[in-house]
Amino acid sequence: MDELTRLAPSLQTKAQQGDLEATTQILEHITAAAQARVKSVRQDQTLRIYLTQVHRGSLDGCALMIYAAIYALGIDGLTELTVLEGLPQQNHQQWQQTFTLASPAAVAVADTKAASHWRQNLLPTSQDTVADNSLGAMPHAPDHAPELADPTAQTWSRLPSPRPQPWTLRPQRNSWLQWMAVLAFSFFLGAGMAQWRYGQVEATGQNPGPSPVTFPLTAKAEGGADAPADTVEASAEPPAAQPLYSVEAIGQALAHDPPTLEPLPSVTIKAVGDIIMGTNYPRTRMPADWQYFFDGIKFHLGEADLVFGNFESTLTEVPHSAKNVSRPNTFAFRSPPWYASVLRAAGFDVLNVANNHSLDFFEQGFNDTIANIESEGMIAVGRKGEIRYTEVNGIKVAFIGFSYLSVHNTVHDLDAAGALVQEAEQNADVVVISVHAGKEGTDAVFSRNQNEYFYSENRGNLVQFSRTVVDYGADLVLGHGPHVPRALELYNNRLIAYSLGNFLGYRTLSTQGPLGLSLILQVSINGDGQFKDGLIIPAALDANGVPYLDNHFGSVILIRNATRRDFPDTPLVIDDVGNILRRE
Repeated sequence: MDELTRLAPSLQTKAQQGDLEATTQILEHITAAAQARVKSVRQDQTLRIYLTQVHRGSLDGCALMIYAAIYALGIDGLTELTVLEGLPQQNHQQWQQTFTLASPAAVAVADTKAASHWRQNLLPTSQDTVADNSLGAMPHAPDHAPELADPTAQTWSRLPSPRPQPWTLRPQRNSWLQWMAVLAFSFFLGAGMAQWRYGQVEATGQNPGPSPVTFPLTAKAEGGADAPADTVEASAEPPAAQPLYSVEAIGQALAHDPPTLEPLPSVTIKAVGDIIMGTNYPRTRMPADWQYFFDGIKFHLGEADLVFGNFESTLTEVPHSAKNVSRPNTFAFRSPPWYASVLRAAGFDVLNVANNHSLDFFEQGFNDTIANIESEGMIAVGRKGEIRYTEVNGIKVAFIGFSYLSVHNTVHDLDAAGALVQEAEQNADVVVISVHAGKEGTDAVFSRNQNEYFYSENRGNLVQFSRTVVDYGADLVLGHGPHVPRALELYNNRLIAYSLGNFLGYRTLSTQGPLGLSLILQVSINGDGQFKDGLIIPAALDANGVPYLDNHFGSVILIRNATRRDFPDTPLVIDDVGNILRRE
């Protein structure tokens, strides 16, 4: 008997109570044959299991084993399980499977007829026996079960009839023969977990006395009525006629679509900060290959309903600038109109143009920029008094752009901002605010509830503005302009990102210190506008100001420290790999 078997009852109890360390230890044990490393992350009603060091061909089997185990444990409050390949910061680009979990009351012991049907249709007829393993014996398992050492090597007498699947599959699929073998294998391991408690009894011959049933199964009380499993006492040797733990029970639970609570519809948004694709004014600073702009990061912009960025340049052919660029610290940015297609190819859906470079080439350049963005099917946000609407997943989303300038919707007029947000809130399910304001530079990483100045120019009070628009009905605030990442705040259950930093500044933006730390902010919002969960995908800028994935997690560390420092009471937790969770 190994150490895990000895600790099985307490591990089981801890896992059911929501202890992620205990859950991880159990899952690493049942996937030991695949030599998997497991990381568990819970976000509200969803449990995410990240697998590393697993061969791609073993992922399907591991996912099914994990599903059977989590289903059998009946962890309180879970309605969804997602199994992913790779580290959490990489999950958006990797293999994954999502499973729907039943509420605890929905998982019941199969009746005799259903259990018999499951046995007849899913179990192999070979003479192989269940291999001994450290999970303990399974006294109620069928006599003829597949060899655990090689679940894909069995010969099956029949296959089950097709049925709706309670999960969504994205990875490559094995042959049907191998798939069914792995499915049965996962059933046995799920049931084996349930037998940990009785493994000691059979190994030692000692009866530890009655112990409460802790799996979410239903049993019969003395009066004949159904009683919750956690109120039923079971002896170490349950009657053979009514086993409380059996392969049949797990098989029945997994063989049918369980009743589930319908999750609220939600929208996932990925957002980045300032984008400048080089410039061809007054001299050309653009790469020979346009794919260089986003090649190192564009894959991480996928897997979202909407992708947002602040386009801090122009797409025009107006020959002269409205600015005198011969003056110190005065810059005008202009890109060829066809660069709009580059932005679209990178994955962008919504671009803010309300910023201090939108009028670099007069109002004509501003209008050209909007027209070129929209010609590629993207939404341009930034005209004064304008609200832009789109719809995803049945959710209507409104976008409004603000800056510190009077030519745009301005952060300095809170009453006008509130009226515009109220109008959007009445016509949309989710309201997203884009705001370009705040002090610039390496020392601009602080978020304070006060006006910020840059070269004596009032760049607004971002904290006051952001909280005000949330009070009026905004659901997400995306800040940009300081050119460095800043803190996050959860205010009235709405997320405020005070600055997303630089995202692309080809030979135009400094990459010194925090100016070179970047990110993709991923946010999930319920259909009622409330923050669900989020992720900081860390990026950094190379010497040319082009983004790449940052394995040192620089922006995660900066934002986590800034959040703790500037908003110590905000109910957010940012973990080491960038997951953004609501603090309980």
